[in-house]
Amino acid sequence: MDYWTKKIAYYGLMHSRQTIICSFLLVVFCLVCMKGEATGKILFDLQSHQLDHPMDEQELEVTAVKRQPTVSEILNAGEWFRYEVSYGFFTLGWVEVSILPDSLYNGYVHHHLFTRMISNDRLPLIGYERDEFHTLFYVNEEGLPVSSLFWKDNIDEEKLHEIVYRFDRSSGQVYYKEEDESTGILSLVKPATAGHIVFIYSRLFAGVEMNTQLPVYVSKKLGYIDFDHSSITELRTYKAFEDSIATYKTTGRTIDIVGPFGFSGRFEAFFAQDNFRIPLEARVKMFLGSAVVKLIEYRRGNTVQTNWKGMK
Repeated sequence: MDYWTKKIAYYGLMHSRQTIICSFLLVVFCLVCMKGEATGKILFDLQSHQLDHPMDEQELEVTAVKRQPTVSEILNAGEWFRYEVSYGFFTLGWVEVSILPDSLYNGYVHHHLFTRMISNDRLPLIGYERDEFHTLFYVNEEGLPVSSLFWKDNIDEEKLHEIVYRFDRSSGQVYYKEEDESTGILSLVKPATAGHIVFIYSRLFAGVEMNTQLPVYVSKKLGYIDFDHSSITELRTYKAFEDSIATYKTTGRTIDIVGPFGFSGRFEAFFAQDNFRIPLEARVKMFLGSAVVKLIEYRRGNTVQTNWKGMK
């Protein structure tokens, strides 16, 4: 591998490690306009290769979903996701997403979203990196997932709670601790969030013709993400499913967001036209080309998975 190839691979990992889940921030911010949980009958259920009766391509093309999923439906599905992150010809790493058992926080029951990122240590100049992200959240009266606590554990360097964002919605303040040990307080702009809770947010209005914006706290400050949701259908293929999948596409851009779980520039995201709007793919513009996050494994009815095939 020549010098410039190594530099590009290294540059890609350093940026994409910070942006993997934020790629799915993309579609979320239509929630600003959300007034309550949608109602209606879902007409079909996308089947993965692990289910008994997978849909064929023709069924996926002609079947329609009448409404958007609710947070409770997504949580009750017991989903587990595994994504591959690539930059050009290089596999930079993998991402695992799941819901852990509920937890008590400040005397209230909260849901627990968990994300694990592992780098591909077979690439030169990369090394082994393992970061784990947690968000404790609840569903408010409008049916929206609301973050109460977000933190990052740097597992490979044995630094627990390396980043922490705590939302005090009664006082209207956000308390943070960042990687450099700095702490501070910011004014809370509703319905702002931090971290990977947007993985759930982004699914609620995927496929709705709507332009939205959501405030996000990251890297000691407030930023915004603009979304342009589309209802246009496109068939795409993914390792997690046997047949082509009918998808919805969302595009957008970031405003004043740079750092962990933040990226600068434009993005694209694709969601399945199923009951749960499964996040399938995200593309983030970078130095040269794009970082691509693609779903390679998907299950339902699972608890958190810890067995990484072929990885540490």
